[in-house]
Amino acid sequence: MINKILSGFLLKENIRASRKDLDDLRFSLLKKQLQHSYLGIPYYKKIFNEAGVHPKKLKSIADLNLFPIITKNIVRSHFSELINRKAFLKNKFRSHTSGSTGQPMWTYYDMTSWIRKKYLVKARARMECGTKFNERIAIFETASAGQTEKRNKSFLYGTFLSHVKVFSVFEPLDRTIKKLYRFSPQVLYGSPSYFFQLAQFMVKNHAGIPSVKSLFTSSEYLQENVRNYIKKIFNANLFDVYGSTEFKEIAWECEMHEGYHINEDEVVVEVLNDGKPAYTGKPGNIVITDLRNTVMPLIRYQMHDKGMLLEKKCTCGRTFSLMKPYAGRSSEYIILPDNKILSPYLFTTKIERINGLLQYQLIQTEKKKIIARIITNTGSFNQIAALVHKILSGFTNHLMEIEIEQCSDIETEENGKFKVVKNLILEDPFGLESLQNSL
Repeated sequence: MINKILSGFLLKENIRASRKDLDDLRFSLLKKQLQHSYLGIPYYKKIFNEAGVHPKKLKSIADLNLFPIITKNIVRSHFSELINRKAFLKNKFRSHTSGSTGQPMWTYYDMTSWIRKKYLVKARARMECGTKFNERIAIFETASAGQTEKRNKSFLYGTFLSHVKVFSVFEPLDRTIKKLYRFSPQVLYGSPSYFFQLAQFMVKNHAGIPSVKSLFTSSEYLQENVRNYIKKIFNANLFDVYGSTEFKEIAWECEMHEGYHINEDEVVVEVLNDGKPAYTGKPGNIVITDLRNTVMPLIRYQMHDKGMLLEKKCTCGRTFSLMKPYAGRSSEYIILPDNKILSPYLFTTKIERINGLLQYQLIQTEKKKIIARIITNTGSFNQIAALVHKILSGFTNHLMEIEIEQCSDIETEENGKFKVVKNLILEDPFGLESLQNSL
């Protein structure tokens, strides 16, 4: 009965609405958001006028391409001009990026959009993937053990969310395993790199958490090798989620794993090459427009992510369109000696096809040197190392020294996140907006 009530409360009908009804809803939300932004936010009024566009001229969702793009640098530089002061003074909730790109930023939400994005939209997707309201959920966060314990004892988690517990990714794994045994969760939510470490610990210590039936990963690029390993060790389903602090959950995998369903009643997702829409099925730069937030709406906000829109419809029958993100904000770029920029997408799609490779990390330590840290199955290192070396040498045009390093563990960053590619020769690896990121 509770699940039926929640289904209506979470607007689950939008997920299977007719394409026409969904597009009509999206267009209505987009036009309203553009008008609201033009009238209530100084910066948008200025750049819309400079570009010669006006919300009233919007005839279709495709016309959004006529409006200017904004970046994180722009938001940070013009922060006060991007706030709707009237809505800001009424009610506001805020969220802070970890600064994994070197550019931390606050994002503000009105109460309604905060509740939708922070709780309801996430719950809707989890329920679509089989999670039940009364199941126990363990969430792993980049907070100290003391902070998570305090949250678990709070009114919110101690009463309304009695089946949810928060765990620290910084706590010793043996202690976490004991806590999970006691809690006996059916669902785990955290980063791929953390679950990979937890799975390794379970193998080495002959441990297991038999109650777990589903894992949801987010915050990092999910390597296919890591996905397969986690699924095998936990003996559970794994669903990846694409999101950000600025928009919360953007897209999610369903049980068919044919792509990521875009939350189209929350955001508009564009994929661009050289500022123009990329062909469907071709990778490009992801640009997001928020359809709900009235305090600090981000219109055509350029993510530091690559991805593609998929033309096919998911065989699950859900209406929401599909996308596929690639190595995202947790990754950086490789810069060749001739200053050519290589996207992580090149490496991830090739290296992850190597059998026996469990996890890897690429680090550019010098202008002409890359260190590849790899974790492999027992006894397979030499063969896998040779394949990784061959792939990297080919993509870097044999201009760089490639060093392969065998690891039993690859550390995450101080913020608890994992980087697939680290560039140590650039102060701001994402300050490349004036350059073309080649794929």
